[in-house]
Amino acid sequence: MKFTNSKNGLMLAIVMIPTALVIGLVAFIFLSPTFERVAPKVLIEKEIYWNLQKPIKAIISDNSEIQSYNVTFDDGQKQVKLETKVIKNEKGSIELEILPPSFDEMNKPKDGNIKVDVYDSSKWNLFKGNQTVTNSKVIIDKRSPIANVISNSYLLRQGGSGIIIAEINDENIKDYYVSFNDEEVFEFFPFYKKNFYISIITWPIDIKEFKKVNIVAVDMAGNKSVTKVPFYIKPFKEKVDQIKITDDFVNSISRHVLENSDMTIPNEIPEIFVKANKELREKNVKTIREVSKKNLENSGKIPFDVKTFVRMQNAATFAQYGERRHYTYNEQKIDEAWHLGMDWASSKRAEIIVTNPGKVIYKGYLGIYGDTAIIDHGWGLGSLYAHTSNIDVEVNDEVKTGQKIGNTGATGAVFGDHLHFGMLVQGIEVNPNEWLDNEWIKVNLTKTINDATKIINGSTK
Repeated sequence: MKFTNSKNGLMLAIVMIPTALVIGLVAFIFLSPTFERVAPKVLIEKEIYWNLQKPIKAIISDNSEIQSYNVTFDDGQKQVKLETKVIKNEKGSIELEILPPSFDEMNKPKDGNIKVDVYDSSKWNLFKGNQTVTNSKVIIDKRSPIANVISNSYLLRQGGSGIIIAEINDENIKDYYVSFNDEEVFEFFPFYKKNFYISIITWPIDIKEFKKVNIVAVDMAGNKSVTKVPFYIKPFKEKVDQIKITDDFVNSISRHVLENSDMTIPNEIPEIFVKANKELREKNVKTIREVSKKNLENSGKIPFDVKTFVRMQNAATFAQYGERRHYTYNEQKIDEAWHLGMDWASSKRAEIIVTNPGKVIYKGYLGIYGDTAIIDHGWGLGSLYAHTSNIDVEVNDEVKTGQKIGNTGATGAVFGDHLHFGMLVQGIEVNPNEWLDNEWIKVNLTKTINDATKIINGSTK
């Protein structure tokens, strides 16, 4: 009996030990990091526009190390291995630049496929490792966009406005705009026929030096066209005004606008004025710019029917655009700022009449500007009405020529009742005198548009 038990135990051991070894081996394979089964990740765009000038970026990552990778280009007729450059190599991650291939004169494909084939260093898959294969569609585009000046206004003054009409054409266009001095960007709007665009720009008054105005067009492949726009230029002759700041003005006006703007108030009189005149002004100007920029897409949908703007009736002009105001307190200069609109005053609470159609894009309290309305007239051109006592329209209201939109007042950083009238080009205050001048409108706006229309009609017959 004892012998039989011993024999059975031996047989059981013979069966159990191999089974345990198999189970242990299987557990080791499935649980050990050496045999991890997670495939590598390949981060690369699924659709790529390539001008064969710049490398394409790709990132390969894995839980273990990367064992190998292969990058090929296939145009449907021929497969080419692409060289790569390793930008960054860390454990489990490789950042690549895929270098462009060289094609002979007989083989200039317009499109194709980039395949990235990656194995990691896992012992899974019979020690081959986990594999990932990704495919990206490639459109080869080596041609720069067309960017031609069709017509533009003749003279661009510092602080003034200019009009540019251009042809921009590329089947893979990505972006196009006007660049001033490589500092300011102005958007284009569709004009008249397909592939033609218009932009109203300005030479901002606070930029002293004029360097260049360019049309810039960039396609999806990174090809770029830069076309110079010819302008005769005229610097602005600033008029300096010396303005004495009193305790009464600061305590009754500056302090008030800071409070209404939820800003802390300094203890000293000069600091209170400077905070309102400089810090709050900058904040208000930024708001005007942001509101206008945010609305640019809609601005292109507003029918542009702008004629000469008309100054406020029976009103005297108390301040002009471009006055450079130097502020002094106790005979010491404490700040300076541009006055960027026209100040008109007649009777208290005089009616404010709009003289061109448009759409209301802003209504609200705007710090030093007080209660303010902004109307978009299309193509990024706006008009601003500040220091009002009341505003009769709401945001998104469409206004017509001759419509009353409110009444003048003394809100904001002012002593007396008047209207601050401003003109905006994509949110930048520009010289209203030009837009109030019938001759300027005729020569710069109307003629530029008419000339462009004739050229476009002639070139598209």
